Amino acid sequence: MSNTKTASKSILARLLASEDLSVVHDPSAQTASFDLKDRTLRLPVWQEMSNSLYDMLVGHEVAHALYTPGEDWQTEIQTLASMHQVPYRIAQMYVNVIEDARIERMIKSKFPGLRRDFLNAYVDLMNRDLFDLNGRSIRDLPLIDRLNLEFKVGLHAGEAIPFSSTECVWVKRIENATEWSDVLEVAHDLLSSIIAENEEQQDEESDEVGEESGEGSDSESDQQQHGDSSDEESDESGSTGGSDSEGDDDSDASGSGDESSETSGGDATSADVQQGTNVPESMTQDAFSKVSDSLRESGNGYCEPREMILDPIDMDWNVVDYKTCHRLLSSHWASTVDNGKRVSDTLCQDVVRKSKPTVNTLVKQFEMKKQADQHKRVQISKSGVLDTVKMMNYKWSEDVFRKNATVREGKNHGLVMFLDWSGSMSNQITETMEQLIQLVLFCKKVNIPFEVYAFTSTSPMKFGKEQRDIYADENHGFTLLNLFSSRMNKREFQESLLNNYALANANAWDTPCTPTCPHAFGLGGTPLNEAILGAISIVPKFKKENNVQIVNTVFLTDGMSNGMHMPPNGTLKIKGDRIGVKVTKNATNMLTELLRERTGSKIVNFFLADWGGAKFNRHAYSYFEDENDLENGAKTWKKHNYAIATNDRQGWDEQYLVRVTNVNNDGVMTNVADDATAARKRTAFLKSMGAKMTSRVVLGRFIDQIA
Repeated sequence: MSNTKTASKSILARLLASEDLSVVHDPSAQTASFDLKDRTLRLPVWQEMSNSLYDMLVGHEVAHALYTPGEDWQTEIQTLASMHQVPYRIAQMYVNVIEDARIERMIKSKFPGLRRDFLNAYVDLMNRDLFDLNGRSIRDLPLIDRLNLEFKVGLHAGEAIPFSSTECVWVKRIENATEWSDVLEVAHDLLSSIIAENEEQQDEESDEVGEESGEGSDSESDQQQHGDSSDEESDESGSTGGSDSEGDDDSDASGSGDESSETSGGDATSADVQQGTNVPESMTQDAFSKVSDSLRESGNGYCEPREMILDPIDMDWNVVDYKTCHRLLSSHWASTVDNGKRVSDTLCQDVVRKSKPTVNTLVKQFEMKKQADQHKRVQISKSGVLDTVKMMNYKWSEDVFRKNATVREGKNHGLVMFLDWSGSMSNQITETMEQLIQLVLFCKKVNIPFEVYAFTSTSPMKFGKEQRDIYADENHGFTLLNLFSSRMNKREFQESLLNNYALANANAWDTPCTPTCPHAFGLGGTPLNEAILGAISIVPKFKKENNVQIVNTVFLTDGMSNGMHMPPNGTLKIKGDRIGVKVTKNATNMLTELLRERTGSKIVNFFLADWGGAKFNRHAYSYFEDENDLENGAKTWKKHNYAIATNDRQGWDEQYLVRVTNVNNDGVMTNVADDATAARKRTAFLKSMGAKMTSRVVLGRFIDQIA
């Protein structure tokens, strides 16, 4: 069976049920089934399974999903079993026969196109003898089996099922059952009728036996005249009869209160044995389960499609708000730095000052893009009023009416950024923070809402979160640190610039000033996939709170995610979503696709690397579609220290490979001694100007994406 077919049948089941059912194609399943509590449809994988048979099984189980109550049905069947003193399994069997007839009639009425599938499918089942009727006379089958066949193959396969005039009443009652309560009522009356009929037969048989035994009464009376041995035997038989009577009372009490029998069917009590064994089971249903077991496919390389359902992140647990981050950082350095003054503060102020030209260029480019977009939204229409200036041109032009220009309101923007806070970032964490500061200053300048989160594998408990069972919580080692926010006031923003720049310096591998890093804010692993999962919850909330129409998401990282297991064949979805994405690539690609579908956001990635020119081809080949793209990327990497990836392997709308060098993004010359030669200073100056242009080219391309 092809995976495409199973996927299409899963979609069919969800459409028929108008519900996001969990559909499992199970090669080990004997027949189709539906879990009313977990809302899981389990379909078998049979040999030579036709479309009609498959659609019939889907339609039948979807009918259960639509019309069979999801709660209390087991309790009601257990009550029915206790009332008639029959095993739970038999009571359930009788209810199933009547319920199947009801729900199949209702699903065919709701979807008439299924009628042909039911007809063809039951003819197929009869040809396969799945009801084990070969060599048997249908007339001799118990009533429950003939009722089962009447509503399965009698209506569809054209089989004539014989009924007596009194039995036809049950056929009519089942045909008229429209509610679940009707099913229980018919099952109750049917069991009562069968038990009463069996009791009458037993009474007749006992009368016949009594008449035959009366002929030997004289000999029995002679035996009663013997001595003590006869009396002992009669005493023993009398005590046995008393224990049987007590056993009946005990079984009634245990039968009504035994919870295990509700779920597993339970064992027959002594009362069940006396009465339940006289109630015939449905041989045709048992035969269907046994014979269908031989039809299961095996060894055909079939890989069961699975659904991987991810829990959304807990915003209260996994996210540390900017107020908490600001408070923890400020209190730490207030106690560890003399007079609260850090050497890095001066460097941060220099970065802000020297970033102004780049930020102003970005703002200008962003406004131009917005104006161009707004111009495209202008709609010109004729007013119907003559233009007195244009009237003189009436002889050679028909354009003599005044025009109205309707300017539609432009779309407002928002930006959510995620920064890799892993140990491998220590070589370029300062430069990355400077790049991030430029983006934050740009957002402040154009007055668009923004949020910045650093993702780390550090446990949320290190930031004062309540303790949780780390083995029960899948996200226990994942935290989002809210470093910047447009919700900050002016003082908070200025202090956060200094705090976060100092934090980057404290985590840098080699920096001229190394303040003490707060233990909780140290670099950890790379939970990139978890950060994307977090964005799926954060971006819609951000969009709603700020009332923005366009939200773009940026990820600044230097590597791949720690990894997340993906099923080799199936779908990935977020808990609560009706539709997921088909698993075809890696976890990062699937999650970015979910983020894009959920939010409509463009997703941009800044990939930071310290590769030399010779290492570029070896490390970056997977980011480009072919050799020509890789060659062009290597040229811009060698000449301008950046490249734009052409392979969307991880699902980014655009990915910028940026080389981390010893030159700041603002074009400041570094590591140049005051007594350096003129040639060395000239080389450093050219590199600094090249870096400045690199920063502007990459950021300009980024503005084109988000504007």
